[in-house]
Amino acid sequence: MAKKKADKSKAAMRKRPTPPKAKANGDKIGRGNPPRHTRFAKGTSGNEKGRPKGSKNLSTIIMEAANAQVSATIDGKPRKISKLVATAMQLATKAAGGHPKSIGDFLDWVDEIEARAAASRPAQFPFTPADLEVLRETYERMKLCNPTEGNE
Repeated sequence: MAKKKADKSKAAMRKRPTPPKAKANGDKIGRGNPPRHTRFAKGTSGNEKGRPKGSKNLSTIIMEAANAQVSATIDGKPRKISKLVATAMQLATKAAGGHPKSIGDFLDWVDEIEARAAASRPAQFPFTPADLEVLRETYERMKLCNPTEGNE
């Protein structure tokens, strides 16, 4: 069995014969250099029936659908709002009505939005503990100073 495998690997390692057209032209043929007669013509794509120009991907289609306008009655007045806004309002209304799944979904969304907003805001006190210590010491020294009156 080992001999049969060795014979197969030797056969695979042998060079394939060069096509006659390539030998006549003197072209180099091999990996990355296919014969000239099989190459794509200049200006011709390898995938003629590929994605058509102007076609949209799924996220673009979904965002267009979400931003599409729909008429809704808000406070007794008809208004045009996006489907995304209408959906958020319906979710909030169902949550306020006591629907358990809607309550969980709505609160999860609100929590995520608040967490993103908090992360984008700068820290309330961006000072390090060493900075705070310097400020405290300076304040204490300023309290000890008694400005003389009328010498300005």
